[in-house]
Amino acid sequence: MSNSHDSEAVPVVRLGPGAASVERISGVVGGLGILLCVAGYFTNSAHFFQSYLFAFLYWGGFAFGGLGVLLLNNVVGGKWGVTTRRLLEAKVRTLPIVALLFIPVLIGIPHLYPWATDAINHNEILMHKRLYLNVPFFVLRCVIYFAIWYFWGRRIQTMTDRQDATGDPTLVVKLRQFSAPGLLLFVLTITFAYIDWIMSANAEFYSTVFGAILMIGNVQQTFALTIIVLILASKQDRFGGRINPKLLHDLGNLLFAFTIFWTYLTASQLIIIWPANLPQEIGWYIDRTQGLWKAITWVVGLTMFAFPFLALLSQSRKRNPARLIKVAVWLLCADVIYIFWFIEPTYRRGGVSVYWTDFAAFAGVGGIWVYTYLGQLRRRPLLPLHDPRIAEAMPALAAGV
Repeated sequence: MSNSHDSEAVPVVRLGPGAASVERISGVVGGLGILLCVAGYFTNSAHFFQSYLFAFLYWGGFAFGGLGVLLLNNVVGGKWGVTTRRLLEAKVRTLPIVALLFIPVLIGIPHLYPWATDAINHNEILMHKRLYLNVPFFVLRCVIYFAIWYFWGRRIQTMTDRQDATGDPTLVVKLRQFSAPGLLLFVLTITFAYIDWIMSANAEFYSTVFGAILMIGNVQQTFALTIIVLILASKQDRFGGRINPKLLHDLGNLLFAFTIFWTYLTASQLIIIWPANLPQEIGWYIDRTQGLWKAITWVVGLTMFAFPFLALLSQSRKRNPARLIKVAVWLLCADVIYIFWFIEPTYRRGGVSVYWTDFAAFAGVGGIWVYTYLGQLRRRPLLPLHDPRIAEAMPALAAGV
């Protein structure tokens, strides 16, 4: 294989000046949001930590989902991974800032988790779980989770950087071999992380697919954001024909598949728990089907499944960038409602309550994350320069497939 030929065939594409403007605006919004969060902490710390957990889990989900999808593509292959790799790697490169943004969650442990308070001495179920649910072990597990994610993400990006510099074809095999155990470890750790961070707030609730539901949701929102950025960055055919209807169709199919997978897991959990009517587990759903929460439950079902499912059934919509990007934007907005519905009823059992700290935390964490993501994305070319799958795809593109 001629590496020089490959590098000449691949355009060196970078984000335009518009991305720099969005990056600066995001930084300002994030900074102001963080200042408001500080004010919210001193005004009502309990409300602040509830809001912050919601914001962290939404925006942090892009980094977690990015790592999962990157590992998945390295293992199973697929030409869609060539054009999306840089976008996924930029998400993974935000993991250090996501780890820093997690610190307020650790500070707020007594406000978020009953097992970290005196309530543990008055609840038999919590007392039974105290060897696992205690502050030192919780913090240690969080450190381990982030260390594993950072190690695998960093190592993969080191190998892809070396591939860009040398064009070594053996690195594709090495990436696959390294990513396979990483993918398994990622699935296990992210599952336990979501059990710790969310399910343990209602320690009487139990579900074997709880973490998997959130993980698949992260993958879904990762594909949605990737589609949006890819379409916006490919205007004026800056990618030399590589962002074509066939690629968009593949990405649309992946978004469709994970939408169905998320629905399957969510429905399976409901079908198993609701008819059984067990007091220890049914309470989680009762909190989400009382008052206005019940209406939001219907909104979640319609926006996260019904609409995207029907929209993505259309082959023409998945191949049309203007129409596909609308579905992706819809899913990102729907996911905000979904994460809020998933987390907040545990704390706001008196009915739906929206605090001003919800908006402050969402803007603060979101602004910082978008600022970091765009900064990472602008530092490198948007296409890998020596990935052999680019050369493999070019004849198909030339043939109009």
